[in-house]
Amino acid sequence: MINKSIRNNIIKQINKGDKKAPFLFLGKNNDLLNSQVKDLALDLLLEYNIPSSYLYTFEDNWEKIKIKDMKSFVEFSNSKPPYKFQMFFIENISRFTISAWNSLLKFFEEPDVTNIIFLTNISESWILDTILSRVQTINLWWVEKIKKDDFLFSMLKNYIEKRDTEILSYYFRTKLEKEEYINLLENIIIYSKENLVLIDYLEEIDEDINAIKQNNVMAKYVADKWLMKI
Repeated sequence: MINKSIRNNIIKQINKGDKKAPFLFLGKNNDLLNSQVKDLALDLLLEYNIPSSYLYTFEDNWEKIKIKDMKSFVEFSNSKPPYKFQMFFIENISRFTISAWNSLLKFFEEPDVTNIIFLTNISESWILDTILSRVQTINLWWVEKIKKDDFLFSMLKNYIEKRDTEILSYYFRTKLEKEEYINLLENIIIYSKENLVLIDYLEEIDEDINAIKQNNVMAKYVADKWLMKI
């Protein structure tokens, strides 16, 4: 089941009524990921009393994608539903060729306010850069991999949202172990994924965590850097 905070933040975007960039969900297991994301899509429709028939799914059947099938799928997006929104779910988008992607270009770049797009894949590595630059990435495997520290997470939340400086006093003045600095960085990742913020920093934070673990980079310096940066 997908984290409730992720669900709630998607609902916030829906309620704003603005155009929303497609949501790209990443996870370790294709079948489980697709099942979880589909359940989330159906749950959102239920939340707004929208029939499940307004979820359009382009399933991965392991066959070569036919451009005519993709164009037919996208055609549904041109009709406005008699509800707040309709949903489009495309599984495992790394299988898309450049031609298939080109058939979706306008669909991705100029989504109507009534169209919510969910995408899945197991990694960013095999996805075209032109797709990655147009989506909101939600790394579910990051949420699974690391654990939330409630005390630290609360301080982090207050710092980011209210500019409460308690966390600065804690990390700048206290001598801590390397693992505690890593814990801070991991909780920044969790906060980012749950609240769909600081997305552009996630890859760099993950690289810094690996550098601390593998290359003995000074952990306090890295933690201080990110506290000032966010």
